Amino acid sequence: MTNKLRISLTFCGLWLLALFTNQVQGQPIIDDTPAVGVYSLDACLKYAYEHSESLKKAQLEILKSEATVKETRAIGLPQVSAQAQFSNAYIIPKSILPDGTLFGGPPGPIAVEFQPRYAASVTITATQLFFDASYLVGLRASRTFKQLSQKQIKQSKIDIASNVTKAYYLVLVNKERIELLEANYRRLDTLYKSTKTLNENGAAELIDVYRLQVSLNNIKTEINKTKTLLDFSAKALKFQMGMPVRDSLILSGSINDIKLEQFQNVEVNEGAFKSRIEYSILETSRQLARLDVKNKKAAYYPRLTGFINYGSNTGASNLSDLGPVNDRWFRNGTFGFTLSIPIFSGLGNKAKVEKARIELLKTEQDFKAFERAFTFEVAQAQQGLTSSLQDLEIQKKNMELAKEVSRVANIKFRSGTGNNLDIVDAENQFKTAETNYFNALYSAIIAKIDLDKAMGRLVQKK
Repeated sequence: MTNKLRISLTFCGLWLLALFTNQVQGQPIIDDTPAVGVYSLDACLKYAYEHSESLKKAQLEILKSEATVKETRAIGLPQVSAQAQFSNAYIIPKSILPDGTLFGGPPGPIAVEFQPRYAASVTITATQLFFDASYLVGLRASRTFKQLSQKQIKQSKIDIASNVTKAYYLVLVNKERIELLEANYRRLDTLYKSTKTLNENGAAELIDVYRLQVSLNNIKTEINKTKTLLDFSAKALKFQMGMPVRDSLILSGSINDIKLEQFQNVEVNEGAFKSRIEYSILETSRQLARLDVKNKKAAYYPRLTGFINYGSNTGASNLSDLGPVNDRWFRNGTFGFTLSIPIFSGLGNKAKVEKARIELLKTEQDFKAFERAFTFEVAQAQQGLTSSLQDLEIQKKNMELAKEVSRVANIKFRSGTGNNLDIVDAENQFKTAETNYFNALYSAIIAKIDLDKAMGRLVQKK
């Protein structure tokens, strides 16, 4: 096995390990359950949208935001409460009168009880908010927050689509590579058997048989390693989809389904960054920041509320006299308004408004930063795709040439004009060329997906 081949296999294995273990720990390795279905890319995305935990959490955030809207709206609706109270003055407080003769008592100060031992009251109170600037701003903010939650769901779907698509094509690349390696094995095995027969008949040296056997063992090892990578990449795909690892997964797509060349030259129109969901989320965040400024300013405005209450109270020296509802229960009722006018808060409100304005200015800077980041991401993705396609074309030609060299070496060896070393060397070059080709192919696919995401056009299937 050549150094390039070892490096390539190590890289692929590490990439898969990072993709999988970065997001899940302790998943079972063995998956011997029967297949549960055949999935295309669209079916994988649909399954992921239905089972992704992160997407379900984002959907719960929408329900939470809807509850927040209702909670905020309820502040402006009538608030009604009832209260019942009972008290037992087991030590009745006394009031001091300056002269007892006024009440037929002895002269001088006397202590008199002015309340019964037992007292009870029942009151119903209703309040209504008539004006509160903070309430009006809060109501708008709660609705805007709901819009933000909806946009975050879309962003979650885009991230899921990117991760699932990359994992999906990695499985197809590994599957295609196994098919080519197995074809190489069958071809070399045929040559090995014929050479072994020639050796038994004295027409070929034993060392030629050994060399071919070593090459066969190397290809077999390569096949086993790639099968392990295929199994591992399939588990990574199932994880990205939210599918249990114990379930089997069969893909119906082909690596040829994706057309890379048509995305090589993409024109970026002015204002294209506005098509990204991140820009829309920034707009909503800016709107929330503006509402926060208004909310802090609302502290300077007066607050007007109305109230009305109705109740009845009674008192008695004996507890048994509290029970009957009779003329000893005395009704009462009031209504009115409360106007709260802020005058001076120690400049605290001014500081709060200033802080909110600073947050708004920070949001404005986020817009500029995102526009620059968008331009960079698109340029980087375009360059990466162009470079990957150029490398893919070269590696494809190298693989075809290496295959032809291997074919000619086999013909020359069988005709007696070539030697065994040429065959072994040609096979090693062919394996290396295949590995380089598939690495370049997957790199091009990744670059294409990254460009789609950068341009804000990553396909989202419902």
